[in-house]
Amino acid sequence: MEKFKDLKSSFEAFITSHLPKIAPKELYEPYHYIVNLEAKRVRPVMLLATKRCFAPLGEDDFYAALAIELFHNFSLMHDDIMDKSETRRGQATVHKKYGDNSAILSGDALLILSYKLLENIANKVHFLSIYSLYNKTATEICIGQQLDMNFESEVLVSEAEYLMMIEHKTAVLLATSMKIGAILGGANSTDCDAIYKFGLAIGMAFQIQDDLLDTFGETASVGKRIGGDICNNKKTLLYIFALQNAHKTHKELLLQWSQTNEFNEMKVNEITQIFIDSGAKDYVIRKRDLYYQEALKSIEFASISKEDKDYLIKFAQKAVDRIK
Repeated sequence: MEKFKDLKSSFEAFITSHLPKIAPKELYEPYHYIVNLEAKRVRPVMLLATKRCFAPLGEDDFYAALAIELFHNFSLMHDDIMDKSETRRGQATVHKKYGDNSAILSGDALLILSYKLLENIANKVHFLSIYSLYNKTATEICIGQQLDMNFESEVLVSEAEYLMMIEHKTAVLLATSMKIGAILGGANSTDCDAIYKFGLAIGMAFQIQDDLLDTFGETASVGKRIGGDICNNKKTLLYIFALQNAHKTHKELLLQWSQTNEFNEMKVNEITQIFIDSGAKDYVIRKRDLYYQEALKSIEFASISKEDKDYLIKFAQKAVDRIK
């Protein structure tokens, strides 16, 4: 069976030969820049790996995988503007390099190209199912991003609200990627549902781990400045748990720091320590691991061989190797 790096290599070659340029260069250069930054390609590779479990790979699969990757990068371009992020994958964000207006317009072009790529799917029954799922997912991602922005100005956010936000903003795209792979492979509805739930749980674990790394990771490996979520007053599960469980002095400190949203090293250091002392870090790690275990249970309902289940689990572990 193909290894993760082999599918990724095949997909990278497909990007090179199929990523279009829309003149003028000011329109295509920004999206070529972000798409060609070093990336794991988690979502497209998981789409291809899932299809591989149901049927041999074909050109339709790579078009769908590229559509997913372009959609993902479009969302990153716009998210970085809204979050005022300066780095992405260890490099300058698109809006820092090309300006806000170019990043917005080039991101729009990337979204349109993503939809156009789906038109290349030859099996029209598959196309209709995928197109419907794609639109549903696109709407959910917008909902997740809006919730994320809303939370920045809200003092109290519940754990349930946070989990709903990351499910919409992050997890659904991985789940959709894998379900598209199953649809392209001719999987039945039960298998498609099992694959979707597997991807959703992995996506939840991935985002929770991403939040952990934003505070407790290292810049060199994470690819962005540590403490960005803290400085932007992101209501991560770390913050939510700490605000609910820290002692009074620390709660007051959290609320005081929430009045500023620029990068402040003292703010990062003090809140990071509160996350440790309150037990938030340990709690969030346990929550992450629960979602990972949920994913393993979900894949058991798919009527694919044990070998293929292990194959997908190993791919998920490789894709989100920051979890296990």
